[in-house]
Amino acid sequence: MSLRFFLKMLCVVPCKRRIKIRLVLVTLTIVSLVIGWHLSYRCSSALLPPEPNLALDHFRTDRSLKSYLEKINILIEPSKVVCPTTTQLLVLVTSAPDRFEHRDAVRNTWASHFPTYFIMGLHGNTVEDLMVENYVEAKMYSDVIIYKFKDHYQNLTLKTALMLEWTATRCPTDLVLFKTDDDVLVNPWVMKQLVKEHAGRDLVGYKLLNKKFHRDVYNKWFVPRWMLNEDHIEEYLSGTGYLINGYHLRDILATAYRTPMINLEDVYFTYLVSKRKLGLNLTHDRRLSPFKPWLPGACMYFKLASSHSLSPAEMTQHWRGVQRLGRESDMGNDVCGDDDVTWSEMFLY
Repeated sequence: MSLRFFLKMLCVVPCKRRIKIRLVLVTLTIVSLVIGWHLSYRCSSALLPPEPNLALDHFRTDRSLKSYLEKINILIEPSKVVCPTTTQLLVLVTSAPDRFEHRDAVRNTWASHFPTYFIMGLHGNTVEDLMVENYVEAKMYSDVIIYKFKDHYQNLTLKTALMLEWTATRCPTDLVLFKTDDDVLVNPWVMKQLVKEHAGRDLVGYKLLNKKFHRDVYNKWFVPRWMLNEDHIEEYLSGTGYLINGYHLRDILATAYRTPMINLEDVYFTYLVSKRKLGLNLTHDRRLSPFKPWLPGACMYFKLASSHSLSPAEMTQHWRGVQRLGRESDMGNDVCGDDDVTWSEMFLY
């Protein structure tokens, strides 16, 4: 027997033993990872707060917009409605019963430049939930429209539908409706220019492309899969502010009656109804911005037709600069240069 063969025989048992040990270690590692992943999932779920009450259950039994609107009565509206003249702007602002400061900020700044009305619901489901302060406010300013339904973020599709219905039945069709929110600062000088530039277009706003639906129940824009199964949306206009050609209001409503509702009003009305069903064109204009400048300069705001997510104090503060520049432009002075607004996109958030 050679020395080489003897040494090889000595290695057989230890080598087999090392292979078994490695297999055991690999198996233990895999098992540990699986157990660790399972425990981490369980623990993280336990640490999460309870799922929020999204008030979406009623959509499971009824997705018909017409069915909802037939049950909602108007409680308060101005005794005299001022509609704009031909091809001019009418502004309807979504608000909530307790946002008094936001409405006052709008009234005291840009609302005097256009016929402007606020639309809201109730704190609860009954007439008894109408706050005395809202009644007094409506009588004082004659710009508040209150419907009998619970004012909730997930009911924003209903509120927007009521806005379209109110406009279609109270005003002639040869106008432009601007649907917006009560935390939006509107620049009347740029807005009037924008309306002229887009005269005759179907819908105009800040277009968002190829967006994914949020499936996280904790997300503000959560859409359950049972409500809409598709994962991506090709295009829609941001709900913070978009223009609708008045000639299309009745068609949009009639088509919405045949389109199952979802809780995202901008996706529902601008894409599912207007774009997909009616074939209307969605025109992008970055000046109708869903953002606001993070720099405080007046020119940053004056370059935009609308900016979003301002507190009442911010709206009042920045309005002064917008108003000053607007008055200078009325006198024929060059303000903020003639550069395209593209330069300021990086300064918005």
